Amino acid sequence: MTQSRSRRTVAALGASVAIASSLLLSGCGLVPNVLADENAANSPAESQAAEERGNPAAQQQFFDNVILAVPVVASLDPSSSWASVEPQAWEDADPAVRETVVGMGLDACTRADDAAGVSELEDPAMTWLAARFLCEEHREVADEFLSNDASISPTHTMADLFELAVVKEDATTDELLDANNVCIAALAVAWEVHAGFTPDATCWLIRVQSVEETGGDAEYVSLLSNVDEAKNAAVDARFGELAEASGATPNALSELLDGME
Repeated sequence: MTQSRSRRTVAALGASVAIASSLLLSGCGLVPNVLADENAANSPAESQAAEERGNPAAQQQFFDNVILAVPVVASLDPSSSWASVEPQAWEDADPAVRETVVGMGLDACTRADDAAGVSELEDPAMTWLAARFLCEEHREVADEFLSNDASISPTHTMADLFELAVVKEDATTDELLDANNVCIAALAVAWEVHAGFTPDATCWLIRVQSVEETGGDAEYVSLLSNVDEAKNAAVDARFGELAEASGATPNALSELLDGME
């Protein structure tokens, strides 16, 4: 990521956080008329869609990706129902928690099914994730209303960012949750996050930018895992580059530590 792009990202964050909050959580994303062309009930396409929604593997993917999206959505609106979702992977979650979160996705699919002729849809972020994993027939329109004229990035739509944040095959959800905890702690010690953002959401952006550059989650996990001293300087420098590109700035302690090196 070039320094000029990092500066553009930082400059745009403040102006767009409030807009993105409205887009993600108020249901103001416009729904195109394509929903009016959904297949009629009892069609083969509908039967396939019902099977997809009940697929245990798809439900697990949906759950884990909701868990990892909670920080950015809940930080934009702390009163959101997302904020009550505990960050834990599918394997560690109580069955009732799994059912609750998957139910949120199935409800979002139903709202999308019924959305023909309406101009807005509740919780576009949840509906995007539901369309990504549980009701793919709504994927195209979900991309459109999640991306409607607002983003927390000057170069990407929110749908672009959410796609980058989908769990890749080179790291587990548990590894990403552990890395997020270390990232949040690192920011708390030596960084000031951008106004209107939380450390959790900043770490989400750090991971997204790392994924864009490397194609996977492995770098993000490795940056926040134990490394030998010979690698610490390079790891710190890379983490700092991603943090600054995500709107964070070094605090006084960070500058003091840099001066002691």
